[in-house]
Amino acid sequence: MTNTLHRRGSADDLQKDFVVFALPKVDMFPLEELIEKLKIFSEICLRHHPINMGKLNGLSLSRIDPTRIHEEMKDQIGLTATFDNIDSVANLIADLKKADLCISVNISGLLKATDSCCNKAEMKRHSVEQSLGIFGNKERLPPRETVEINTLCGHGLVSFNLIRKVIEEVKLERMTPEQGALQLAKPCECGVFNIHRAQEILEKLRLLS
Repeated sequence: MTNTLHRRGSADDLQKDFVVFALPKVDMFPLEELIEKLKIFSEICLRHHPINMGKLNGLSLSRIDPTRIHEEMKDQIGLTATFDNIDSVANLIADLKKADLCISVNISGLLKATDSCCNKAEMKRHSVEQSLGIFGNKERLPPRETVEINTLCGHGLVSFNLIRKVIEEVKLERMTPEQGALQLAKPCECGVFNIHRAQEILEKLRLLS
């Protein structure tokens, strides 16, 4: 199970939100061979223009500056890559199939969309996991847009209070939606925050204010 499955939004919104990540079994290959495989995975991801990535820093993931992806990821190992269109993901999966790295690769996204990516690469997905949504007293949740932004970080590191503050700054025109999205991406250490989706949400809220 991956926490990137809990992203909220309409079907149209989620058509622009995919996370691809590698989960290799650490003792499956000698360490040097595994590192080389992950470097190839990172290079293939970069080739298809991700909007965000997370790099391996010691034994944990670390965020990068999404505005400097290629500079930040030069000679680095990335485990996660976030995309905002299905064509990039489909082409990425086709290239990963050709590379035949023999490591586990996951895609988070709408089931039909991810199946379509696999079909275009003439392969079938191995398995599927689904989020069952939110249970409990939902009336206590913040507004829908706030929850959508919060779930762009599966670990919940983008706090509701920070989201409220950025929304307020954008509505008051002290910050552009693009600046607000980049600010909200900073607490997400694993690099799966979709800055383009966050920017679109902030822009809609600005227009409604």
